[in-house]
Amino acid sequence: MGSLEEERQTQGFFGSSSATSFMRQIKTAVEKKVDSPNRRTSESILGTGAQSSLPKRTGRPSTISNYVLPPRKTADSLMEVYWRFVFPLYPLVDSMHMRAEYSKLWTGETLDSDENMLMCTFNVIFALACQLADFIPPDEREASADAFFCRAKDLLHFNLWHGGSATLIQCLLLMAQYLQSTDSAHQCWIVTGLAIRNAQSLGLHLPQTIACLPSFQEQQLARKIWHGCVLMDRVISMTFGRPAMISKASCGSVPLPATVDEEYIPAALGGEVRQPADRPSVMAFYRKSLELYEILNDILLSLYKPVPEENPEDIYDFYFNKGPDEGERTIFELDRALTKWTQSLPSHLRGDVSSRPEDAVFYHQSVVLRARFLHVRMLLFRPILSKYCTAREITPYDPLISVNDSFPQRVAQQCSIICVKVAQEVIELIHSNTPADGSAGPLPAWWYNILYVYTAATVLIAGRLRSAILEEVTETAITRSWNCALDILRSYHSYSSSARRCVAALEILYERVVSEGPQQNEPPTQAQVSTSNAMNDMSLGEDMNTDLLDGFDMPDFQDMSWLNSVPSNLY
Repeated sequence: MGSLEEERQTQGFFGSSSATSFMRQIKTAVEKKVDSPNRRTSESILGTGAQSSLPKRTGRPSTISNYVLPPRKTADSLMEVYWRFVFPLYPLVDSMHMRAEYSKLWTGETLDSDENMLMCTFNVIFALACQLADFIPPDEREASADAFFCRAKDLLHFNLWHGGSATLIQCLLLMAQYLQSTDSAHQCWIVTGLAIRNAQSLGLHLPQTIACLPSFQEQQLARKIWHGCVLMDRVISMTFGRPAMISKASCGSVPLPATVDEEYIPAALGGEVRQPADRPSVMAFYRKSLELYEILNDILLSLYKPVPEENPEDIYDFYFNKGPDEGERTIFELDRALTKWTQSLPSHLRGDVSSRPEDAVFYHQSVVLRARFLHVRMLLFRPILSKYCTAREITPYDPLISVNDSFPQRVAQQCSIICVKVAQEVIELIHSNTPADGSAGPLPAWWYNILYVYTAATVLIAGRLRSAILEEVTETAITRSWNCALDILRSYHSYSSSARRCVAALEILYERVVSEGPQQNEPPTQAQVSTSNAMNDMSLGEDMNTDLLDGFDMPDFQDMSWLNSVPSNLY
């Protein structure tokens, strides 16, 4: 979700739009409003500080490994968080094998795995669970998680010159997941890349490699690991605005994992592999997520590619370019792909509420999957919204047809309206599923909620720039969604500085963009005039200091880089 103050000079490139002058001003203003936090080194559930800022020892390594475990009760609670909230969404390990190995740690039995790598993996799992555990106060989670992660780093004896292993890739993928919840954007990017390169070195991207594995159980695990690399690659490239490492061909050549849960896959070769008809598979979520993120990758390749800044020939070219290059897809094809994806969802992932306790995991999966789908749909229509908000006097392609009555302009207007409505759906989904007791509930991990809500809130700001959008999506409705979005982000203030920075950025954007009203080439509509007071209800949040905006130039409406930014762009 971002990077620490002292790391910013080494974080590298964050998408094409973040280099614009307007985004730089946003960053500067946010830095004045929200100080970068110092890492907490106390209040850990382990009773010791994280010590992450201390230099590593350079002396001779000990022959006795630092296999420190938390108290059994704490360890069991953290493992339960992982199996309940993380594994159903990211089934990257063999759960039956890992549960058995975990039990052996406490009984002293001989392990079937490499002891050092296993302890490293368990410490990463503990770190990840700390960030999601309701029994740890939010302001203590970072220190507790960092203590475990520092141990994992000490145990990760990774050598660039040696070959990797499946267990190493699994551990790296879990590390990348954990790093998404921290201020270590650069490390998250690098660790994901290490996982991918090690997987490719083992040949996991080749179908013949997997086909040669002796049992279906091992083939299924290899598929899960490889497609875990694909999933993290797609998510990280989207978040950071960077090219994906894995090509479409490499992704598609390896079959997706089967929708059969582990307990129904026999270890012996030749046994029957079949999910019971009366029991939906937990793996179905993983498979549908992989399909969704492949559509996301197509969206990024087709609609977010770097393009030379040149004057469009006509309004068609302005909105939809001259024509997609080879392998690229139009916005209409991509929307159709998303529609077909939704139609293919099994019933247990459609959000039907069930009273059976055993179905809680499926409801959790359905909420997370819907949040992911709505976010991808926002990203599909957002480039059109960005152009629609910057459209000035475009030369009509036919002098007999006005621009506003032209087909491309009408299509762009409807795409923009859909984008704003989807943003409202995202906010409502997260807001309505937030438990009153402050627990995580069925929502995605809080760092994803920050990403989704921040993205949706910037779309709401953009939607208010054009009166044609406000004709269909009322000012009052946008105001209500905006206030819900800020409420959600403020509820995460104690979790991470990312939420505080996002709120600060949104306050500044609203003050400098929305307060100027619709673009001047559009007269105010009757709906705007009648609801002009509603604009004052757009809460700017606590402690908004207008002095922060001194020297902050009024943005050129042609610069919509803030709309195409993500929280990590604010660093």
